[in-house]
Amino acid sequence: MEISQILIAILVAVVVILPTVIWILRKSLPQSPQDKTFQSFLQLQQELHNLHSGLQEQIRSVSGQLAEHMQSNARFLQDSQQNYREVMDNVQHRLGVLQGATQSMVDIGKDISSLQDILRAPKLRGGMGEFLLAELLRQILPDDHFSLQHRFKNGAQVDAVIRLGEGLVPVDAKFPLENFRRILESDPSTEAESRKAFWRDIKKHVDDISSKYILPEEGTFEFAMMYIPSESIYYETIIRDESQNESISSYAIRRKVIPVSPNSFYAYLQAMVRGLKGMRIERSAQIILENLGQLEVSLGQCLSDFEKIGVHLGHARASYEKTELRFRKLQNKLSAMGDGREASKDSDSRELPIPADETV
Repeated sequence: MEISQILIAILVAVVVILPTVIWILRKSLPQSPQDKTFQSFLQLQQELHNLHSGLQEQIRSVSGQLAEHMQSNARFLQDSQQNYREVMDNVQHRLGVLQGATQSMVDIGKDISSLQDILRAPKLRGGMGEFLLAELLRQILPDDHFSLQHRFKNGAQVDAVIRLGEGLVPVDAKFPLENFRRILESDPSTEAESRKAFWRDIKKHVDDISSKYILPEEGTFEFAMMYIPSESIYYETIIRDESQNESISSYAIRRKVIPVSPNSFYAYLQAMVRGLKGMRIERSAQIILENLGQLEVSLGQCLSDFEKIGVHLGHARASYEKTELRFRKLQNKLSAMGDGREASKDSDSRELPIPADETV
């Protein structure tokens, strides 16, 4: 746009100066038409006049184009300013939302930090693990298939037991986290030593679970569960086990202790629920079989009684037939006796004379 303005300024200057130059030349040259210089001047004057007209036309054309271009630029600037205001309003709104979210994150961070400070006490951490374990059990298992803070006859008290049929599965939630926190807070030079101390704590805890809670004489199964209340801790402890000799998971399994995280414990509980359903089906089938056995015994007794009734009915029928035969024989005798009396009367009436007074 600046080049166009400069070009227009030059053209305007030429148009303004050109008549002055022509007038000065005309005054300084002779006015005789026969003079060649005058003729050349007239020719130059005509050419300059044509140039002046052409320059004026170009100035009008460039001015029009420049005006259109300036109007277009003005509209563009106006639209750009409107878009800029809208973009700025949107950015300010988003910055306000982001500031609110950032403040919320800061508040959550403070709350988490406060919770971490609270849970630094081992007793509180243990209580939190027991609470999470109890909630998970309540969500999945029926109330009559688990109990909390179960006490054995030897005085040991486990956080929970799961009842599967006639047996108990002990579950411990007092996982040692103190040295794990030291691993997180340690620098590379002390991390290895902190991790070894953490592994020693876990192995000691596994030994305590195995010796205190696996009690077949009190109805437990030959294994127990060690509940680790965090997936990240479970990963660092069991999955990312870098011990040189025996891994923690192998050591725990050898001691008949199964380490579980919230997710894996949930899977175990789901399997137990299916097992309980299978046990209920098996128990129902056993009851049905027992009832069928009792029904078979009752049916056998009914058949025996029915056979006895049949025997008695046979005896009764035989007695009936014998009695009927006796009655028939007796009837025949009575009939024979009646026939004999009639015959005797007929013979007597033929042999006796009729008295005279009885004749008509």
